[in-house]
Amino acid sequence: MTVSLATTVVALAGEAAIVGPLTYAAYLARPPWGAAVPFAAWCGLALLTFLPAARSWTARTRGCREPTGSERSGLRRPWRSLLDRAGLPDERYRLMVTDSDDLNACTSVRGIVAVTTHAASLPAPHLEAVLAHELGHQRGLQALPVFVATHLTVPSRILCWVLRTVWSPVVPMWKRAVAWQRPIGFVLVFLLVAVAASVTLLAALPTALAYAAAALHRLAKTSTDHDADAYAVHLGLGPDLLTAVETHLEKAASEGEFPLP
Repeated sequence: MTVSLATTVVALAGEAAIVGPLTYAAYLARPPWGAAVPFAAWCGLALLTFLPAARSWTARTRGCREPTGSERSGLRRPWRSLLDRAGLPDERYRLMVTDSDDLNACTSVRGIVAVTTHAASLPAPHLEAVLAHELGHQRGLQALPVFVATHLTVPSRILCWVLRTVWSPVVPMWKRAVAWQRPIGFVLVFLLVAVAASVTLLAALPTALAYAAAALHRLAKTSTDHDADAYAVHLGLGPDLLTAVETHLEKAASEGEFPLP
């Protein structure tokens, strides 16, 4: 869990770099209780993600959706079999689907087990093995990166959204300015770039730390995938999982693709 610990440390450093200056500015504006406002807002946002409705909304923002009627019919028996095998109640985890041709669909939302549309079309034994792998990401210490990504990095995700928002109008405005061939269009582009650059400059350090945390989270994926596979093997689904992976790789190779495991 060394990489996961590093992920946690860098993620918390990124959040401190974002929340810390806001807390200090609020303290200067209204001492001493002003400092509690940003911290309370951070904690409140983090606590909201524990609510089932908030978890579902977070999963939707990351590409997950509810299964269709046919998908639900195909998933019901393997999912029920897996929960019985693992001795888990229905209400602890929620099953969602993401539209993808990949085999793996790990979500960083605690309590949400995601499966790809490709995996949902597998034979029932192979599908159950893939679901066991996805469930393994939510079990034990595997939940640490999930907890960090979901509950502690809310400011980083808001910050990245702000940066995308302030830069997204620049290119469309530039195209309009070229089409208009009027000075006012280029002036508006300059003003948009100036605002976006100012926001980016102010957010440079926390953004860098946020992306570093995301990079470390991706580095931890190999280790967490290994542990999730081990969980599937522990449940007696190792051969079916291996067959599902080999079939997926053979199909991809026949189509000229070579996906990494």
